Amino acid sequence: MIESESAGVTAGTEIGKLGFVHSALIYQSQQEYLDFVTRFVSDGLAMDEAVLVAVPSDKLALLHDALRAGSELSADLRMVDIAEVGRNPSRFMAMEGSFVDDHPDQRVRIVSQLAWPGRTEEELVACVEHEALVNGAMDGYQVTGLCLYDASRLDDDVLADAHATHPLLWSGGALQCSADYAPDAALQRCNRPLPGNPGAVTYLVSKSADLSPARSFAVNYAGWVGLSQDGIEDLQLVATELASNSLMYTDGACQLAFWRDDDYLVCEARDTGCFEDPLVGRLDPGPCGPASRGLYLVNAISDLVRTHTTTSGTTIQAYLRFDPSAGPTG
Repeated sequence: MIESESAGVTAGTEIGKLGFVHSALIYQSQQEYLDFVTRFVSDGLAMDEAVLVAVPSDKLALLHDALRAGSELSADLRMVDIAEVGRNPSRFMAMEGSFVDDHPDQRVRIVSQLAWPGRTEEELVACVEHEALVNGAMDGYQVTGLCLYDASRLDDDVLADAHATHPLLWSGGALQCSADYAPDAALQRCNRPLPGNPGAVTYLVSKSADLSPARSFAVNYAGWVGLSQDGIEDLQLVATELASNSLMYTDGACQLAFWRDDDYLVCEARDTGCFEDPLVGRLDPGPCGPASRGLYLVNAISDLVRTHTTTSGTTIQAYLRFDPSAGPTG
């Protein structure tokens, strides 16, 4: 246990004595980034730990070359593009959980850069939400997490949220307690009202018999705006799962709404339920959790999912990247 800010934990064997270590590195330069992450990964592999590295593709290439030069590439090292696996921050926790499950008798290290420069405001809010929730989701697991933040390209409020959601910060090669750690307060800030769209088309789902016509309604709208066939199939599934979840767990109806938002098609579900467990849908529930599996699929398919919940109702907005149809051929 770290007892005070002055009691630092170095990057060596002390980490292996801890449970879940959720830390952030707020770096000032690319060289600092490269040196620290390369050493962090190498230390883990040297201690027979499995390592997952999920960072943007440009950083991934640099790290791959640096690790290869140091002969550190290993079967225990997995490197992925975070823009592919974590574009929707709400689905990255499932990947972390799966990586842990794949190595049940082995401590693992997870390096991630969810809040990369260029993220939209809503995406960054979802990143903060993930980082706050993972503290409880991974508690007790043998995981050393390193989350990366670019101080030169991210706004001060993003860096402040890193302090609030990570109990530990790296400084001078040692872990220090964050004096600003307050994940519950961060979650409250993330649970903010989601604006609708006055030009949205809507469909009210009051009973299970309404699900089939609701799917047809979604397909017709998606076809009208020119969504690709793959996108239409994804939208059908998202709309069905959101409405089904509402019917299963609320006494009222679910109002679906659809609209175009720049490069995305948004599917919104509003109902009178209260979303009590924010981890639902973020981890694979297995075959025994039908509602959890539905929300898990929504997170897996969508490029962004945002939720606002109160005691009187919940709104979920799922964003699907707009991939226009190529139109008829032949």
